[in-house]
Amino acid sequence: MEFKILGRTRLHIGENDVKFESAKQRGLLALLLFYARKPVSTDLIGRTLWRDVASPDLPTKLQPQLSKLRKILKDAGFDGAIHRDGNAYRIDVDPRLVDYHRFRKLAEKGRAAAAQDDHRLAKALLGEALELWRGEPLQDLAGPWADHIRDQLELFDRLIAQQALLDSRLQLGEYAEVVGTALRLTEAHDTDETCARLYLQSLYGLGKYSHALEFHERFSDHLMDSNGVEPGPELRVVYRAILRKQAHTGDAEPDPRKSPRRHLFRALKSFAGRADLLDRLDAILDGSDGGQVVALHGMPGVGKTRLATEWAHRRVDRFPDGAFALDLQGIGPGAPLAADDAAGILLTKLGEGPVPASGAERRARLQHAVDGRRLLVLLDNAGDSGHVRPILDAMPSCFVLITSRTRPFGLPVHDDAHVILVPPLSPAEATAVLRAVIGSSRAAEDPRAVRELVRRSAGLPLALRIIAQHVDHRPETALADLVEEFRRDEGLGVLGSSEDSDDEHGSLLAAFSWSYRSLPVETARVFRLLGLHPTTEFSAEATSALLGEPETTADRHLRTLTKVNLLQHGTAHRFRLHDLLHEHAYDLVQREESAAQRARARTGLLNHYLGATIAACRRLNPDRSPVPALDDVPVTERFDHDRDALDWFVRERANLVAAVLDAGRHGFPEHTWRLSANLHEVFDRLGYHEDLLRSQHAAVEAVRTLRDRAALGGTLSNTATVHFRLRQYDTAIRLSEEALAVIREVGQPELEAITVHNLGNMHLERGDIGRATALFDEALALARDLGLASLEAATLEQLGFARHRVEREVEAFAHYEAALAVWNAVNSRHGRATVLVKMQACLHAQGKHAQALELFDAAFEANQDSGDRPRMVEALATAAEAHLALNDFDAVIAAAERAEELPAAGASRELARALHAAGHAHVAIGDHEGAHRRWTRAAELCDAGSTEAVTVLDHLRDLRALKGAIPDPRAHDERFRTTCRMTTRDGTR
Repeated sequence: MEFKILGRTRLHIGENDVKFESAKQRGLLALLLFYARKPVSTDLIGRTLWRDVASPDLPTKLQPQLSKLRKILKDAGFDGAIHRDGNAYRIDVDPRLVDYHRFRKLAEKGRAAAAQDDHRLAKALLGEALELWRGEPLQDLAGPWADHIRDQLELFDRLIAQQALLDSRLQLGEYAEVVGTALRLTEAHDTDETCARLYLQSLYGLGKYSHALEFHERFSDHLMDSNGVEPGPELRVVYRAILRKQAHTGDAEPDPRKSPRRHLFRALKSFAGRADLLDRLDAILDGSDGGQVVALHGMPGVGKTRLATEWAHRRVDRFPDGAFALDLQGIGPGAPLAADDAAGILLTKLGEGPVPASGAERRARLQHAVDGRRLLVLLDNAGDSGHVRPILDAMPSCFVLITSRTRPFGLPVHDDAHVILVPPLSPAEATAVLRAVIGSSRAAEDPRAVRELVRRSAGLPLALRIIAQHVDHRPETALADLVEEFRRDEGLGVLGSSEDSDDEHGSLLAAFSWSYRSLPVETARVFRLLGLHPTTEFSAEATSALLGEPETTADRHLRTLTKVNLLQHGTAHRFRLHDLLHEHAYDLVQREESAAQRARARTGLLNHYLGATIAACRRLNPDRSPVPALDDVPVTERFDHDRDALDWFVRERANLVAAVLDAGRHGFPEHTWRLSANLHEVFDRLGYHEDLLRSQHAAVEAVRTLRDRAALGGTLSNTATVHFRLRQYDTAIRLSEEALAVIREVGQPELEAITVHNLGNMHLERGDIGRATALFDEALALARDLGLASLEAATLEQLGFARHRVEREVEAFAHYEAALAVWNAVNSRHGRATVLVKMQACLHAQGKHAQALELFDAAFEANQDSGDRPRMVEALATAAEAHLALNDFDAVIAAAERAEELPAAGASRELARALHAAGHAHVAIGDHEGAHRRWTRAAELCDAGSTEAVTVLDHLRDLRALKGAIPDPRAHDERFRTTCRMTTRDGTR
């Protein structure tokens, strides 16, 4: 007997298929089989199969189909059943009988075999898995949910399995067998670098070097046109191997997965001069043994970033472990990038995701990630010494190059930094830059005119590039005439004389005005309206909203602006405006547009961002209602996949925060709080808490201005949650209590229940168990009265956790069981997964170690299914401790090793628990070196000075001093376990 949902829904028995009476029956069966052994809510069934039927009428449609389906399955000899679980249905079927679930298990085993370099087994398992994929998944289901699931299965199941299979076959030397399939995958996924890399490797293996190089060039061009990025390190390594092979200088293909990560700004061809500064940087590098800090400072437009980028590209091979560049946005119209957010981005670039929630965890993770590695990090546009010091403290072993407009006085004092002033270009260097753009022949026409243009630029590379582009785009005009035209524009020579000057208005005004006045009238208006955009990077769509014209019109003007170097291309369909030019545009729009015109443009832009955030929230959380838009705000469904919506939030991070603040400053309070509210859940998920805090504070001011009490309660509650995430508990409690008073005043019972629940979490984290329990009891009563099942389950779970904290384990377990029943009823995978881990820990705490281990598989798999890696680590830690209590030392070590393999942000305490138990196990089997290694790592993960840290350090001292005469591992260390309790992050709603 075999059920099939990878294609048309079928029940295959022997040589025959069971006949179903209708497409609705096949669709209903497919839905139940997709969630085999898990409850499927009637709401989801109704939305998928009967989209036009109102909820009250759904039972009359569903029950007859269920009855007929049960009879068909029974007559076919299926000994399982379709059960009712509250307001949901569940089919009791062995997942191995369903082709999709069998595919996932085989694919998982195949990838595991490949990770162990057993590529023959991987090939067999992955091939068997993909053989099961014989049609469009869930073919009998239609609508948004089914389309979304099919997209997810195609991208995250089938494509990954196909790529893994081809990878293993390449490792086995099957280049000819792979090349055709790899080409088809590349054509179907034309910007997927893994597909491109597989095709390139197959051509390489066949010796088709010329064909491979041509493909790489086409793919690179297409990637730049589509996404505005260059190929990543894996593809570059294969490409270089082909070049070496073709040149007969190498014959071994490097492993692209071991290639260094490099994310530098793009180097420009027109770079010239700066030989003395480049030599100085070389000397610093040659004299360093790793950790070194160099700060380049100078006036705006002097070329600090270009110099740093040029040197980084020239010396990138001296940093075998990677090179990264990051814009800190320290000086400019947008919000500076907080040091903790910078640490999070660097962790992502290093491949150390997911990113921890707190700044301290991020910095600790970053320090561990870079330790012992030779890395180059370019921190561009730092505000001051304080802006970069937290990042420097986390990267003591890295070579860090900083650029800043102000002299960083504190860095040489506290960080032993080399501080280098970047002066304007010398006349010879400036002439070389000008020649590089306009060409030697044009420059030779009138050397005197060239010297005058160089003199007028005062050695600022930005001014030179603008002048050079203007000259280059007017080949019919004599250089002398251009100089005379330029001379009439006064002001360019008035450059800030102080080497620390940050006066951007007097430096390049004439050059900017010169280019601005040469623009067509409509394009000039677009340029000055860009001054109203709150940051210097934006999309064509945002420009269209500012302009009030179609995107095609905006795009045409933007391309014109890039030609005269008033704008730069960013990533796909995005543009960057130099911040000096941005301020010039702002001055122009204040002078040349009326207040009404400026207000109209700002309204269009804010409507664009508000409508887009609502659409993104709908995509990511289809079962939740986003904060509604204003009446005149268009909301179009623009995101086809969850990943698209999440990527949009990441890409627009700075713009969205700046838009909230800008709306507040310029009298748009309704936009301010609505934008901020729609950022809340996603920014919380992404860990942008500092950004979220700024936007929430602006939202609070806005709703107070509006005197909108209904909006104020929710806004204060959201703000309190952000402070809670940042572990600012006093502020979080104060704001929650203020929010609660407002919410009760205006009568918002659902929001009241959520806020009471969150307030309980805050008191629980503070250790006030009695107060927390009282609040949870109140939240539970409200949730049940209002029929808020998810909140009821979450509150039962937190009540159990409160009992667990005071070691009333029997009561805790009863609450967890009650919570599990509700989570199952509402079909919440994440809720079920979370409470199973807590139940496992509760059994272990009661000394029921065998029962805790029996629950482990269910807890681990549930969290694996929901994607909650910290909880997976937590389940493994409890399993390790339970195995230790049962003297199964090999199992303890195996559980700790599995926990170490999971890159789970926010799980440092739980991993420390697993490693602590593993250290005892190593001692028990006589492996003192292993114990030392595990306990050293555990100590690094614990908070300095904490009880758990002291415990582990005591063990290490005993291990070194007494050669292993440490506490018997059979006597479990209660001090450590009780201080490494579970966190409450998942309890906050």
